[in-house]
Amino acid sequence: MRRDVPTVSTQRPMSAPDRTPSPGGTTTNGGTSATTSKVLVIILVVLFLVASVGFYFMVQDQPLLDATPTPSGLTGAASPTPTGAPGTSSAPNASGSPVATPPASGGANPTPTPSGSPSPTPTTPPALVETDMPIVPVVDFWGTDPGLSKSDLTDALEGHSAKYPTVIVPTEDRGAIAAAAGVTIADSVQSGDAAAIDAAVKTGALGFLRAADVTALVHAVPLEGKQLFGEDRVKSVADWPLTIHVTETADRVWDQSATWTLLAGGDMILDRGIYARVVNQHKGLNYPFDGGTAVVTGRHCCGTYFGYGAFDVPDFHLTGNAGAVRSLVQNADLAIANLEDPTPDNWIFHVFGIPFSGDPALLQMFTNAGIDWVTIANNHIDDYGASGIKDTMRHLPEYGLQFAGAGLNIDQASQYSVLDVHGVKVAILPCVAVFPSEWAKGSSKAGGMPCTDPRMIPNIQKAAAEDDFVIVFPHWGIEYTLVPIDSERKLAAQFMAAGADLILGAHPHVAQAVEDINGKLVFYSMGNFVFDQNWAEITMEGLLVESTFEGKHLMQTQMLPIIDADQSQPNLLDPNGSGKIVLQRMEKASHALGGHGVSDVDRPRIA
Repeated sequence: MRRDVPTVSTQRPMSAPDRTPSPGGTTTNGGTSATTSKVLVIILVVLFLVASVGFYFMVQDQPLLDATPTPSGLTGAASPTPTGAPGTSSAPNASGSPVATPPASGGANPTPTPSGSPSPTPTTPPALVETDMPIVPVVDFWGTDPGLSKSDLTDALEGHSAKYPTVIVPTEDRGAIAAAAGVTIADSVQSGDAAAIDAAVKTGALGFLRAADVTALVHAVPLEGKQLFGEDRVKSVADWPLTIHVTETADRVWDQSATWTLLAGGDMILDRGIYARVVNQHKGLNYPFDGGTAVVTGRHCCGTYFGYGAFDVPDFHLTGNAGAVRSLVQNADLAIANLEDPTPDNWIFHVFGIPFSGDPALLQMFTNAGIDWVTIANNHIDDYGASGIKDTMRHLPEYGLQFAGAGLNIDQASQYSVLDVHGVKVAILPCVAVFPSEWAKGSSKAGGMPCTDPRMIPNIQKAAAEDDFVIVFPHWGIEYTLVPIDSERKLAAQFMAAGADLILGAHPHVAQAVEDINGKLVFYSMGNFVFDQNWAEITMEGLLVESTFEGKHLMQTQMLPIIDADQSQPNLLDPNGSGKIVLQRMEKASHALGGHGVSDVDRPRIA
């Protein structure tokens, strides 16, 4: 530690000699002599002090030029060097303050090593573990490859795949993959690290990654009819068709038993078309989640809605598998969505239009389906005023539904949820950024949590510091549009910078663009989930987002297109068939973000 060097106070200029006239107007010579003597004495004293100080510094173990005065309030702290200065690097000391370190070679005036500084503590290398690692085929984020058969795998690795002329494998695993697959990998098959493989798949290549290197920015392809991620994932590594034996750090050992799924859906109501089917047509509480699979067979013109224009309407039919949607929701370890209406005690059934309200008893349909949590931060939670919010907050727990996002005052509205999923603490922070988003800004006013409230960013920061994974669930944007507006994107960037890990949006009633912000995903809108807007293809076709985690790490997001049948019932669309149009619209909207959409590259896009 640098020794503190005392500073010498600068003397003020001496006063002028006393030349006050003596009585009678004459100057007293004796006063001048005395003054001159005093001056000589002071000069001698000053010379003595200067010599003493010079001697003091000369015997110290630091050069005088290094004796920089310590700034007030930072006693004993080294003066920080700006990060990024040429020839320097910045590293934290034990207290977290940046400390300048000399360049490795070259560079002018390196900082001298303080005498007596402690030796650096040796860094213990991470423990290495021998383990079986799944090797996963991956394609572009927007890829919808239904899977590789054994022969497809062989063709790809031997360099004669008609579908994938470019194939790339991890450099260090090339031999092990060849042995595990029982093939000789062709010279035309490229090699690279995980970053190179990620870059290659964005341009259409088929890549192979260790499971620990898979991210949500690529699409993992099923292999030999088996999936490593999602609802139908294999139970153990031993069940995966392609594994190799590797030496890895303990934190990268793949544990299939630690995987879990989150299913997120968009907008849901209990009013209008849903109430009409469930109650008035006696189809029952379970009807909305009885949906299975469907196929779109064509389109016709035209659906209209309140001056928004004419829209194509899809022709479709159901293809069976009733209950597939319920199974998907129930099998998720955590299922969340947006509840778009309040459930007041004085609810009223509305045939069409707004406001919304829901019979509290119909909340049982969500409980039966396996919904765990809902956001109530939206522009309809206040449709029945403060009493409607109060009633909703009372009814949701009665049906086993957790929630957040609104309250009778800003303190309640700003509270967020932290859920334990397989020992992982998942924080979910809802907010609303559409009219009337000022509801809860008054401390005693009921409403939703505004996305722009001063508490929002600190809440995200707190969650990021205390919890394992942070989801922001905003209600924002412009209805019936595919591309998010600038204000949404600015908020998304702020949320991510504060510590959000995933953003799942609602309100536009259509599935919108997806953005990659520093490797983290923003789904600006998932569209409708359980809704009755049957006047346009874009409002009838929405998206379920299925995310797979290994422990606290998000590994994959699968986009599952749906279509709402009978103004109330979501059904699954095949992503490689009828559902492809949903993903194509989203991909096109994503690339309208000016190079910030997921997998943006300079190549022709899907029309």
